[in-house]
Amino acid sequence: MKLKPVIAAIAAAGAAAASAVPTADNFHSVTNDWWNGNYTNVRELAQQRLAADTNDLVAAHIMWEYDICFSDFTTMSNSILRLMRAADTVTLPAYTNRYQRFRDGYTEYMTSVIPSFPIGHQQPSPEGYPSHWPMVSTEYLRIIWEGGLWNAGAQPEPEGK
Repeated sequence: MKLKPVIAAIAAAGAAAASAVPTADNFHSVTNDWWNGNYTNVRELAQQRLAADTNDLVAAHIMWEYDICFSDFTTMSNSILRLMRAADTVTLPAYTNRYQRFRDGYTEYMTSVIPSFPIGHQQPSPEGYPSHWPMVSTEYLRIIWEGGLWNAGAQPEPEGK
């Protein structure tokens, strides 16, 4: 019996099992999983959060990130609008100061760039997409995490909690 094919099969099964592990619902897991190429897992977490709350700020950032990264123009405008709707309710100064620049830029993007692509235009699927792809929303997600908004809706948790 040759061991090389058996070892390769075990390694492949281990890699497949590792990618099937769901992303934990916290800033560090989301950004680390994204960096390591587990894009589908991160998106699934966002979809679960959106099923519980359609105005979820974290999920809105993740879905926007996914659609921008993979140029999914069939859902991108909805992702941008969902993110704007959720972000417009945030009062955390560290977030709102950065967000206004984002909002101005993406309002322009939605009216000029998205309509220029044919319906259904999409980049290759996340499978096989290179890992170590930077997450544009990392700074926003960090502010949400540190500001106590990760699981608290759009408003910060009360002092002393």
